[in-house]
Amino acid sequence: MDCVVVDDADQAGSRLSRVSGGGGTIKSALTLFGIGVAAWAVGLHGIWAGVGWRWTESVPDSWHLVTLALATSAVLLQRAHLAIAVGLGGTVAAVDTALGGSFGVMIVLWELLYRVGLSGNARLRRVVAGVVAAAVVGSVVAALIAESDLQVSIVTGFQFAALALPLWWAANVRQKAELADLEARRATDMERIGELRRTEAVQAERSAIARDLHDAIASRLSTIAIQSAAGLATPERDPGAIMHTVRVQALEALQEMRSMIVVLRSEPHRSAADSSAVVVGSLEQLDELVAAAQAAGLRVHLDVPRQWADTTAVLPMAVGQACFRIVQEALANAIKHAPDSEVLVALSRDGAGVRIVVENSFTSAAAVDHPTLSAGTGLVTMRERAEVLGGRFRAGLDDTAACWRVEASLPVSVSNSDEKAGTAP
Repeated sequence: MDCVVVDDADQAGSRLSRVSGGGGTIKSALTLFGIGVAAWAVGLHGIWAGVGWRWTESVPDSWHLVTLALATSAVLLQRAHLAIAVGLGGTVAAVDTALGGSFGVMIVLWELLYRVGLSGNARLRRVVAGVVAAAVVGSVVAALIAESDLQVSIVTGFQFAALALPLWWAANVRQKAELADLEARRATDMERIGELRRTEAVQAERSAIARDLHDAIASRLSTIAIQSAAGLATPERDPGAIMHTVRVQALEALQEMRSMIVVLRSEPHRSAADSSAVVVGSLEQLDELVAAAQAAGLRVHLDVPRQWADTTAVLPMAVGQACFRIVQEALANAIKHAPDSEVLVALSRDGAGVRIVVENSFTSAAAVDHPTLSAGTGLVTMRERAEVLGGRFRAGLDDTAACWRVEASLPVSVSNSDEKAGTAP
């Protein structure tokens, strides 16, 4: 992880170097040379002689222009070879210091040190910082040995400590640039996370709509198709009863379809009460669901507690709708795969939630085998409805392998918003 952080910092430094450098390197070198010449012209050279370095008094002043030219030539190398540039600049600065020092060379050295602190890699920055620290300590010790004057040594140390200023300044600029880069990456990551969440929300809505279409509409249409097929296959049956069942199922499918359309087309600010007013498919309609299954040929037995009406009244809407849809799909599967079978629908309430059991026996009657009546998603939608509420679902043969058993357990500890608004039908 540390290596990644260093690399990111180096990349940020490189970007700063490209922005601040570019074609202006030659201009920068010429500008520094001009400033140095101006400083030399006004006498800002031999600066170390003033603190007791007497041997520098005999050095010709023109030598400082030579060291200035060499130092500014190092600036031309800083973009392509920063390490070589700062090494050359530091060497020239050391020679210039030995000759008495000049303000122009010091400014050029500051520029090179600033570039190292701003765009140099981590290793180069550590090395240069170490050399600057050694120069400060070495200058104090050298001045103390040469002059035996503590005051001169302290002044010399402070002057050499000025070499650390461009490194400190560059570190601050670099840190701000890295923070800005991190903030930009964070904004990009948050945007990606938001897009993923929106995608997940859309996918969840599509899955919910698919479940509702399958349970609310497909089961009704399946019953219509099965009843009409039975009427065609057995002309002796009472056509009035069959047509009555077909008509009831068609009206129910139409009502549920309109209810879904109203919910889907409702405004985002639509209140929960407005949405719930068009929702159909709840446990209050359980008797109608059983009657429709009996009309389709099933022998359905409903087993609910004596106080079931009171339980239904206090159930969260989402749980009530899920119970209804699971029973509806289980009965639809029984109509398709076990016609004329005996079915037990049992619902009970325990301390944790609601338990649903639908068992149907096996019959010798031929199952409906038309591909459009069996899409293979019934068990999937029932499982999703149970699990989305934190419940459990199981479907398969019972322990005696004598009947097909659908069992679901739904908890009632849902949020108040779910209790009030529920879900789309």
